[in-house]
Amino acid sequence: MRHRLVLGAVVALAAAAGIALLLWPKRMAEPPPPPATGPTIGEPVIEHPLPPAPADAADAPLPALADSDAFMLDAIGSVVGDRPAHDFVAMPGVVRRIVVTVDNLAREKVPLLTRAVGALPGSLVVTRDGERIFLSDENARRYAPYVQAIAQLDVAKLAALYRRVYPLLQQAYGEVGKPGEYFNDRAVAVIDDLLATPTVTGPIELEQPSVYYRYKDPALEARSAGQRLLLRMGAANATVVKDKLAALRALIARQ
Repeated sequence: MRHRLVLGAVVALAAAAGIALLLWPKRMAEPPPPPATGPTIGEPVIEHPLPPAPADAADAPLPALADSDAFMLDAIGSVVGDRPAHDFVAMPGVVRRIVVTVDNLAREKVPLLTRAVGALPGSLVVTRDGERIFLSDENARRYAPYVQAIAQLDVAKLAALYRRVYPLLQQAYGEVGKPGEYFNDRAVAVIDDLLATPTVTGPIELEQPSVYYRYKDPALEARSAGQRLLLRMGAANATVVKDKLAALRALIARQ
């Protein structure tokens, strides 16, 4: 596989996709009806609006986006643990990396130089049967530390983090070429794409036309970068991740 994306990218997605489960109202107020003439040209149409965060005197002002790396590393560490945060989160430009990674998980490729996490140690493991190449079950073990981090995420803390840093995420989303678009809508769309990853039973066959491996089945190879990642980590690991993403989607998407 050309892009060795790690499950830490899904940690970044989770950090960018929660809402304040414990602090926000149980019911989201309905937005006012749109004007009869429709939105003006250039006005964003928000599908999944987040309710405004209540003022909290205990919260210090957010840093400027350009100076937010140390703040974000500490904030992510408060959710996933300081060691995983320092081991997995790529710097500099943490917020922009999260936004770019999330945005591209539902596309063909995630840019390597701007991904939110470092490369997974080791190489893709394959098995061979004559001239046929298959994805090895050993890959699931490579992803185990990342899956464990996902499984142990505290959704309430995750939600509070998302709510706290959302203005930075939205600002970065506009600055990376999405002016007028709403980052939360994109996060929901990406989660939907990841949840649509098929469950493949039996060995997955690969081919190696050049240096990199790819799925021999064109339908699998044509899947998004995030779906190909979930396929690589094995069905059991993918189920853990998809269950967590489904829970997050239920919190951020209008029903």
